[in-house]
Amino acid sequence: MGKRFMLLLTVLAAVMAGCSPGSGSNKGPAVRSSIDWVDFVKLDGRMYTGLYNRVIRDPELVTNRVAGEVKFRVADSVTDPSYRIRNGDAAYLAPGTPLYRVEGFGPDELIAARDESRIGGYRIYAEDSFFRTILRHYPDIPKDRVERIELFEAGAVRAFRTLTGEEKDRFIELLDGGEDRHDFFPDLTNGDPVYYTMVFYTDETLGYSHYMEDDGTTVYFHPDLTRVVDDEIRKFLSAN
Repeated sequence: MGKRFMLLLTVLAAVMAGCSPGSGSNKGPAVRSSIDWVDFVKLDGRMYTGLYNRVIRDPELVTNRVAGEVKFRVADSVTDPSYRIRNGDAAYLAPGTPLYRVEGFGPDELIAARDESRIGGYRIYAEDSFFRTILRHYPDIPKDRVERIELFEAGAVRAFRTLTGEEKDRFIELLDGGEDRHDFFPDLTNGDPVYYTMVFYTDETLGYSHYMEDDGTTVYFHPDLTRVVDDEIRKFLSAN
């Protein structure tokens, strides 16, 4: 069984028939299981994992060359943890979904599936060995090469603001100048925080995507530890 395709096996229920004292029953527990799947695809013997914190810089970089097609969706269908992943299996993509090649990458590195609910219009998948080489964390962003930053409300695919030039530079200064806090906990007095997505675009094919939150009192994000950012950053968190 592939070690990347499953995050967690959760035992939902265990019911033993005749388990009261003196019942004399030798029956074992009947167990129903549910699996939380990593967003994966298997194609031509290779396992690919979805990149949640990288997005395509330009949808035109996804070619019309099809690398393969999804044959079976395992989520909501497979509950056996010993199930062996097959070519054409995907965690969440529907059967018949085409998988496209990405300009500048071999099919043994990156593939993409059309998804209008994602920023850039595609889900990007990296082959597992290539996945380990991809820089994905905020400190990895080459800040001197960032051309623009797009800001999105939670769940949105259209940016409400694009930062370039001095605005872009000041935004990065505020992020980098924040205070890392071991003991931070958001103020939930007025409900859940407001979530934003920040996407940093360089000349690379893939942009860097990270979340920011505002609980009404504090703006913060998670480069590693939770980092509290100066309130000045709120002036960027609205449309131009």
